[in-house]
Amino acid sequence: MAEATAVVERLVFALNGRRYEVPAGDVEPSTRLVEFIRTRTPFKGTKLGCGEAS
Repeated sequence: MAEATAVVERLVFALNGRRYEVPAGDVEPSTRLVEFIRTRTPFKGTKLGCGEAS
């Protein structure tokens, strides 16, 4: 039996009480959430810590 593959058309989430909806094709799959927040929302103070897991 073949597995069904889900197709994501839009990314939808809430950030600080505001809804963000973006076509999935507008975001590279490797984009980190912190990069998305800094480049696609008005929130520029978001920082990436050391970038390494402990």
